[in-house]
Amino acid sequence: MDFRFYFLKEGTRIYEKSDLITYFQANPNITLQKRMEDRIFIYHHPILNFEARFIMTSKSCVPHLERLNPKYFDVNFLVEFDVLLPTYSVELILDIVEEIVKIFRFHVYNQAYEDVLPFRRSIMIKAFEAWKRAYKDSHEDEIAKYNRLDPQTISQVYGYLLRKAKLEILLDKNKVVISNYFFLHTQRSRTAFVAISWDGYSPFILPPAVDILHLNDGKINKYLPMSEIFQKAEKLFKPIDGYGVIQIMDAKNTKKFHKILTKERFAPLTVELKVLSMDKILDI
Repeated sequence: MDFRFYFLKEGTRIYEKSDLITYFQANPNITLQKRMEDRIFIYHHPILNFEARFIMTSKSCVPHLERLNPKYFDVNFLVEFDVLLPTYSVELILDIVEEIVKIFRFHVYNQAYEDVLPFRRSIMIKAFEAWKRAYKDSHEDEIAKYNRLDPQTISQVYGYLLRKAKLEILLDKNKVVISNYFFLHTQRSRTAFVAISWDGYSPFILPPAVDILHLNDGKINKYLPMSEIFQKAEKLFKPIDGYGVIQIMDAKNTKKFHKILTKERFAPLTVELKVLSMDKILDI
């Protein structure tokens, strides 16, 4: 199901369509498709792998337009995206929407609104999340096919993924492993777990929100809870200046860390963990 914001303009429906087209053409992550007389500008996030469609339509699509304040005119332009997107992704879409609204002096409308409003990010997010919750409540069978991370965890995960390229520039990848996330789940629960792997000897980056460390040093292959690891070895991790909760295990501490992981006692796993793709995780 798609969620939509519609664009309207006060006092007139006239705006520079060619300027809007140029705006989209300047974004390398946006491609154009045509459907009959409609232009569909598809924004694809290259790292987080989600889409939004900005559509210039040939006729009005605003539901119940006659109920809205008549001083606002439909400009036959809207944005739509999956109602199940994580809120973090919608925030990134709204970054584009905010620019467009400022440039063309648009107002926005959604069916959750009583009337047309100026751009208000908090209100727009609130409307989206209300629709998402309503969709979840009426489509529980569909939602059950997905696993879940809470919104704060997804924000931390996505934030790291967006900063990972800068870390690769800052640090020598031949000397420090820039850790990749992978995700795990069990058959008994919708809860997803955030994990990274370690080879047992290389310095590495510890991203935020990690639940499980997979140790695979060629001899030992096991999954360890990060909460217990921190109890025993938190002081061995060092923060990276300017990168918030992202930490590093440097070369001088790797042997000590490996010894802790192999010699100390950790709670054994009582469930089977299976790998999960990120597109099968929701924040509801």
